[in-house]
Amino acid sequence: MWSSIYKRDLMSFFYGSSAYFVFAVYVLISMILAFFWGTYFFSANQSMYSYFSYQPQIFAILIPIITMRSWAEEHKNGTVENLLTFPVSGLKIVTAKFLAACTISFVMLAFSIPLLITTAIYLDMDWGNIISSYLGTILAIMFITAVGCFVSSITSLPIVAYLSGLISGLLLIGINWGSIIISKMDNVPFYLNGVLDFSSNYRDFLTGQLNIASMFYFVSATILFLFFNWLVICDRRIR
Repeated sequence: MWSSIYKRDLMSFFYGSSAYFVFAVYVLISMILAFFWGTYFFSANQSMYSYFSYQPQIFAILIPIITMRSWAEEHKNGTVENLLTFPVSGLKIVTAKFLAACTISFVMLAFSIPLLITTAIYLDMDWGNIISSYLGTILAIMFITAVGCFVSSITSLPIVAYLSGLISGLLLIGINWGSIIISKMDNVPFYLNGVLDFSSNYRDFLTGQLNIASMFYFVSATILFLFFNWLVICDRRIR
């Protein structure tokens, strides 16, 4: 049953033209930001830093288009009630929809491979850093997707789910919440400033500094929003 829900969500995205529109927008924005704003042609990009540095912002814009279909569109079409009557736990439904949305985003990220191959022809690539950057981007995708799925689960309007997911994602990745907490509260450990900062944790991956703290940040944040999503679904089942 889990695999059926996963395949259903995954394939439904490709039935219309929206998937190809999202993919085309991703490639276009990624190339514009990397080549023009990131000066890809004018700097040594052995680790493709100019490309990866803008990926969280791009996915924060595009992933809500995917996740708004996960729950809000189910509400709009009146199919969420049938879904919640399936003989499968709420956790499995949540993870199936989450992984389906992640898979679509991973396909988008795979469009970077031709650029990677082309760059490798002309430059001596830092493959360790490249792997670290891909890992960081994958973790960022999972985090943003979990946020989008949760936001989608608390509204019945897809457009509201998109806008809420967009704003939530941009706020979470663009603001150092650790520094805000430190400025508002007394006796807070100083290192919280970096622990809760998306940018600094993501930058660690881009610079090849793999560490447990940064991994824990992304994994724990993803699990937290999936937990919120599960609570919402459990509440709807009880009703």
